[in-house]
Parts: sequence; C-alpha cells; structure tokens
Amino acid sequence: MTNNIHMKRFFLAGLAIVGIFSLTMISCVKQKFDSPPDTSAYDPGIPVNATLKKVKALYNGSTPTLIDSNYTIAAYVVADDRSGSFYKQLVVQDSSAGIVLLLGRNGLYTDYPIGRKIYIHCKGLYLGAYGKFMQLGYSPDITNALSEIPSALIAKHVIKANTGNAIPPISVNIADLYSFNPDLLGKLIKIDSAEFIAADVNQPYAQDPNVASGTDRTIQDCVGDDIVVRMSGYATYRNELIPAGKGPILAIYSRYNNTPQLLIRDTSDLKMYATRCGGVVITPPARITIDSLRKLHNSTMSINASAYKIRGVVISSRADSSISKGNLYIQDESNAGVIVYFGQSEVGRMLGDSVEIELDSLVTYAGVIEGKAKLSKMKLLGSGKSVVPKEITLADLNTDLSKTLPKDRKYESALVKVLNCTITGSPATYSGPNVADRSKTVNDGTGSITLYSQSTEPWKSTLYPTGIVTITAVASKFNTTNQLQIRRTSDVQ
Repeated sequence: MTNNIHMKRFFLAGLAIVGIFSLTMISCVKQKFDSPPDTSAYDPGIPVNATLKKVKALYNGSTPTLIDSNYTIAAYVVADDRSGSFYKQLVVQDSSAGIVLLLGRNGLYTDYPIGRKIYIHCKGLYLGAYGKFMQLGYSPDITNALSEIPSALIAKHVIKANTGNAIPPISVNIADLYSFNPDLLGKLIKIDSAEFIAADVNQPYAQDPNVASGTDRTIQDCVGDDIVVRMSGYATYRNELIPAGKGPILAIYSRYNNTPQLLIRDTSDLKMYATRCGGVVITPPARITIDSLRKLHNSTMSINASAYKIRGVVISSRADSSISKGNLYIQDESNAGVIVYFGQSEVGRMLGDSVEIELDSLVTYAGVIEGKAKLSKMKLLGSGKSVVPKEITLADLNTDLSKTLPKDRKYESALVKVLNCTITGSPATYSGPNVADRSKTVNDGTGSITLYSQSTEPWKSTLYPTGIVTITAVASKFNTTNQLQIRRTSDVQ
C-alpha cells in the first residue's frame, strides 16, 4: 500500500556532451531539490456525508463497533501531543461532537497541530471507549481496547487540510459539566473564572510517571462547585507549580466512567492571575522539623497542617511487608519520627529514601501522632540514606511511650536499638494466621515490650531467634500497648 506523503522531487539537469575541436567536454550534473509543498492553506474539499455525532451514534455502548459505512467526516484538531498531555492521540471536534482519535505514531503535532482541519474516512475504523470517553481507532485487542490506526494506514484514513483555524471554546460553568451532555464530551470548553483548591496550589501539576501516569487536581469556582482536572505524568510541564490565582481555563471536557473531568493541553490554557475567591492569599507551606511538628499537636483532635512540610528519611520497609499499605515512618535530623498515612495507595518509597512531604492534617490514630497527606504531595529527594538508631533500655523506652500526650514522647515513631534481648511467644515464628500470633514479647532485663509483625511473608514463616539478640526497630504504640516493629529480619542480630 502506497503512503500518501509528501515526497521531494528530484530534478536532474540534462547532461550535455559537446564536441569542440575533437575535445569532449562533459557538463557537470546539476541537482535541484524542491521543498515540500506548503499545504497549510490547502483544503482538498473532500465531500463530507456524516458528522461526528452521527458516527458516534453507531457505538453499541459496550464493545468496539466496526464502522462499515463509507462515512467521511470533517473535523478540527483541538488537542495534539506537543506537550505530552496526550500520547499517540488527537482530540478532534466538529460542530456536533468531539472524540479522541488514536494514531499509531509519535510527534503528531508536526502534521496535525491544534487548529488543523482534517477529513476522516471512517470505513474500517472502530468506535470504542475508555472509561466511557469515546475513541475512534483501529481493531481491538484481546481486552477489547482499541488499537491505534497503524502508521502505514494513517494517510488513508486521515487527510490533512488547512491549518490555523480558530476553534472557539464553548463557555460553561462547572455545574453545567455534571449533566454529561454527550455532545459536549471531547470538545474544547472554557470556564471563565476558576481556581485550584488550596491543597493543590504550589504543587507540581503531576506526579512523576514512575509513581503514577496521571494526577487528579481539582478546580473550583466561587460558588463552591468543583471538578477534577486530569494531568498527565508525561507532560513537559508536570514539574511546574500550580498557580495560586483565579482566572479563565481552557480544557477538553472528558469523563472517566461517571466522573466528569477536564483534560489540560498545556499551562498556556490557564490564565489564573486574578485574586482568589474572597480575596484569599495562599502562601507556600513552610518547612519545619518533625520534632516541631509533633509539638504542634497538643490534643487528640485533628488539626490542619497544610501550612507545613517536613523532610526526613524513610525508616519503614513496605518492600519487606513490615508496614501496611499507605503508611510510612520517616525520621529527620531532629531525631524525631512520625508515621504518615497516604490512603489506600501503595506509597512506593523504599527504606532509606529521603523525602519531602506537604501535610494535610495531624491526627491521633490508635494512640500515636499520625500525619495525613496526599501521595502527590510527597517528593523524592534521594535514596540510600541511613538513620542511626537511639540505643535505649526497655525501661526507659516504656517510660517514654507511656507519657499521656503523644507530643511529649521522644521515641514514638523513631528508630531505636535495644541490646541483650530475648524473644518469647507462640508460635515460634514472628507472626502467624491469628491476630494473637503477630505479637511476641521482648525482654532486656530492665523491662518487656511487645514485638509486633505483620501477618504476611516473610514474617509468618520465619522463626525468631532464640538466645540473646540485639533488636533495631521502630518504637510505637497501639492504643495502650507499647511495641516495637522491626523493618526486616536482619534487624534482629
């Protein structure tokens, strides 16, 4: 199949052989290369017999649908892949509707920039949906996900016309976007006045793609309506900070299942320079030590901690199943530690990672101070760091952990080392199938404390050592029970 692409024409000057006085002179060969023709203003004027709305109506709503009619659509590119917000995708619209177009190559913006008119020959293509957001692409895979139109077939199905077309956005209010108007999905919209919620301000637009492929942010208007803005982790602007002001926003209206959301093309679509609703001014969170953070929490009530960020080294090991999903312990140069809860997502940080965390709140959970934060508010600063544990007797540790106010405890959520210990308890493994099996007793001659382990591998099948041992562990509590939590089996020597 021949690609319909622009080819350079090669013109070879005639080769003249002229005899002069019995001498033969061969003229030089001249080569002239023409530039590719400029098609930016050319419209082939292909007859159109369908609209996007008509073609989208063919979709059966559940499985990919083959288009077997000779439908041709004229549409305009309203989002391309220049900023990395979209990958092997264009978003196109006509007056009736919008849709995602899947194309099997990179750098689409060079041929199909925003504002280019295109004609789409639909026969042989498929309609499908990702999270109920409709797509136009090629044959489905075994999971019924559409594939991209192969690179060799793009020119057959997608024909370029003129560029530089202005696509006026449709002005809407946030409240309008919850009606799931199918004719609005995939179109360029404009919200005249919006601002990012305070918790998102001064955060990067998106997390590192190694953590998440996309990040949800939230904008709101001055009457309290809000909507999710989906940011790609692969966007070139992902590390830029979210603005603190208010103003107009351009976006592609989308949905993920039953959740309406906006897709940002680039930061130039945001003009948030005005004062926020109510004249509120947001300043970046201030960095404080974990010791100072703990002292802020003087009761069992939750307090707002969004004005603060902390740095520290991770002293827990999710990789060794020593801590529940969504949690980590960190400790900093003040020698204080704290547990931080990120919800039900895997945190993805390793023992020895250095991190910075912007907090949402401080609470008392199960008797200890706990920070709460969004995963998107944690930044990896380095790895391979270590924390020197505090050598302490169990008598002194129990005294410290038994103080009434958590803020007065020096060793809660910090790394400690206890010498000359013995471990007892049944079964002879660190943990087991029953809740009671997770707790063993440690004694160092000055006192005793609970050694707690998760009910997973390697703990439920690893025998704890007999005899005298040294234990390095995180000191903690569960309600009124003082306890140690080892990170890995090598913490017991």
